[in-house]
Amino acid sequence: MQTQITARHFDASLNLKEYASTRLSKLERYYNGITDAHVILTNGTTAPSDKHAEITLGVYRQRLSARRAGSTYEEAIDSCVENLRRQLLRYKAKLRDTSKEAHR
Repeated sequence: MQTQITARHFDASLNLKEYASTRLSKLERYYNGITDAHVILTNGTTAPSDKHAEITLGVYRQRLSARRAGSTYEEAIDSCVENLRRQLLRYKAKLRDTSKEAHR
């Protein structure tokens, strides 16, 4: 899986980039057909303590995305990854259902 990390209006540390990559790689245990991932990190406009993360995953014929805010970037990334985990499980179940119908 190719991972692209974009930090808007700040320079992301190497530790933060590695953290995001590590968390995203754990999603492959739920579905190994993830082709690419794009992480966008931004500072909140309402409060300086708001940190926003947006993650988009490319899978077969579809794009899954999640957008969350947290007090730290790590917290926002974790929330996005949890949301994407649920989306991947639903997507995988949907793929299984359509493949069963095709074999009937």
